Amino acid sequence: MTACSEFTAFVLDQLAPPAPITVKRMFGVGCLFKHGKMFGIVADDTLYLKADDDNRQAFIDEGCEKFTYWTSRTGVKKQVALGYYQLPEFALDDTDELCRWAGLGIGASLRG
Repeated sequence: MTACSEFTAFVLDQLAPPAPITVKRMFGVGCLFKHGKMFGIVADDTLYLKADDDNRQAFIDEGCEKFTYWTSRTGVKKQVALGYYQLPEFALDDTDELCRWAGLGIGASLRG
């Protein structure tokens, strides 16, 4: 595993039950992988999990923000949104909830 932030280390520690999870630095963020599939993004001490048609509504119902970033191509700056949603705040303080939500992201990554 590459060097990771304190927050990423905390998340990995909390996700010990569904381990092994690997982290790769890509594009300035930490990307979480299970079974070779990316299911999470850690950016700015925030965990985002993969969403698809089967689980997206759960994230929306909790008011979770979508992961976005800015890019500049041919001199035009635009915001890009990916299919990853922020972990609900209440789940960060509860290992069982964090693992449950991570399972949603893992499931989406395996389906997609």
